[in-house]
Amino acid sequence: MISSIQKIQKITNNKISTISLNTSLPVSLFVSEKISFNRYILKFRNKDLVTKSAKRLKVGAKYWGEIKSTSDNIVINNLYEKPDFLDCGLENGIFLIERFVSEENTKWFHKEIIKNLSSNISKDEFEIYTNMLLALNQKIVHIPFIYNDNFNLFQFKKDKNKSHIYLVFSNFAPLLFEFVDGILDTIKTPFQKVSSVLKENFSCKIEICDIDAIWKKNRNLIDFKG
Repeated sequence: MISSIQKIQKITNNKISTISLNTSLPVSLFVSEKISFNRYILKFRNKDLVTKSAKRLKVGAKYWGEIKSTSDNIVINNLYEKPDFLDCGLENGIFLIERFVSEENTKWFHKEIIKNLSSNISKDEFEIYTNMLLALNQKIVHIPFIYNDNFNLFQFKKDKNKSHIYLVFSNFAPLLFEFVDGILDTIKTPFQKVSSVLKENFSCKIEICDIDAIWKKNRNLIDFKG
């Protein structure tokens, strides 16, 4: 599992300096305003883009999308809403992930969460560790983390001989890794361009389909942000 994550990390580092308007990876977009029935203002790298969308978008929401510049206009395809977890992350999140996937005994993980909830931490950190504890109570590992100044997300669930990793990692996100008997069997992504990059670097099956986070927080619970 750790080798798969490290490979994604390496690909990201290679791609991150080459991302342009005609990018080979999805970009982050923010819906700032709806100006008519199907027209929206999207923020992209501190610029405002006016675009049409057959898909109904949420004002104030963040999306991934595939973007391309033509001679006449800018085309945005395949908008995919980001999970609301991606507003904050742990500075030591990568360390926690590497330790979790490397060590057979993972009892330390619950103790780590309780230790941090009992210490003097920020409101954002308290919300993160609370969500981590709620997910763990459902036998799901949930770790929001910071990498390259971006908020990312790692989730893990094991069921008999199968295990799944949901990974939001830079502009590759989201990815769903499926392991059978500890061997990587399939990687799923909603993006065609991402699937092409994955096929160049992985020998497992690559599928293009809608995917969802393994765990989502209950919106009926207390909002710690107030």
